[in-house]
Amino acid sequence: MRWNLRCRLAAFCLLFLAAGARLDAQQAEPLFYHGRTYGSESLYNPATLIINGGLDILQSATHSRDLSTIKFGTGAKNLWDNLIDPFTQIEKYGWNRFLGNEVIPMSLKIDQAQYFPNYTLHLIGGGMESRMIHEWYIAHEVPLPSLFTGLTIAAYHFVNESVENDGYVGPNVDPIADVYLFDLGGVLLFSSDAVAEFFSRTFQLTEWSGQIAYNPAFNTIENHGQNFVMKYKIPFAPTTSVFYYFGDSGMLGLSFLRGEHDCISVGGGFVAKSLRTVDSRNGARTVSIDMGLIGGVFYDRENSLLASVIVSERMNEQVKANIYPGVIHIGPVSPGLFVSIGKGAQLIAGMTIRYSPVGIAYRSGE
Repeated sequence: MRWNLRCRLAAFCLLFLAAGARLDAQQAEPLFYHGRTYGSESLYNPATLIINGGLDILQSATHSRDLSTIKFGTGAKNLWDNLIDPFTQIEKYGWNRFLGNEVIPMSLKIDQAQYFPNYTLHLIGGGMESRMIHEWYIAHEVPLPSLFTGLTIAAYHFVNESVENDGYVGPNVDPIADVYLFDLGGVLLFSSDAVAEFFSRTFQLTEWSGQIAYNPAFNTIENHGQNFVMKYKIPFAPTTSVFYYFGDSGMLGLSFLRGEHDCISVGGGFVAKSLRTVDSRNGARTVSIDMGLIGGVFYDRENSLLASVIVSERMNEQVKANIYPGVIHIGPVSPGLFVSIGKGAQLIAGMTIRYSPVGIAYRSGE
């Protein structure tokens, strides 16, 4: 089983290595990673990308954050079984349903709109991540940056799809659309300088992912998650931008420039409360999400998030506050801090430092 998993991962990596090879032709000027030593960008590296992106679904109350409960082997095998024979799985599910739910926006019903996260998170967000991590490897003078970019992006998507599949065994069309159309498509899309410049300069796209922490008492991963933000400057109000924050939630609002580099952003919208199966006809599965309300206030400097407060209907994080490295200084160290309150007044708190991809967390109880 272990050897088979290695072979499958190797084959999976080859797909992204081939797509990532195009990144070698990109311009030298960085568009998404600038080596900032403060805020969310100070915590960005290959390990945090794989953890935040790969384990993103564990934010949902449907999933336990206890790492020992993840059926990764089963999920990885089922993922590969579906990817190796995609047309058979799609035929079981139905081509019209597959295209209408996963690819072509044909319905606004939440149970039939799996295409929305495919475009926002996999194509745009995942595509941007491929460019940003490539720039990280270049900035840190890692040899063969496109090779390591391909391996990193492949690992991030492989973990993501395997964890999301969890213990389910059978036809699953979600990863077929995710991987073949949107994940690989995003890498190819953002290998274009014109596309990358458009999203970087016109929409100021970047990632504001969580400060990852580990709780050894409960073997849980806390405060993680892959989140993105875009800002579009309003032409008649040069210090104000339309603000959109997206990940497992979507918040729309306004961003206000304060001074030359600092911004305060306020937004509200909807958050994924839980994941559920919405269609399993003919033995083929597709999933959707139950939604709740969410709102947040964010403070960033040069598009690197320094602090945030989020209030939501998510069961395990109803109130969450983050302060990133660069705000509080204790001698030569500037730690990141976070605290959240969930169901039953459960308290989760922790600390991170920019020299480690994973911090330490405390949890008041199960």
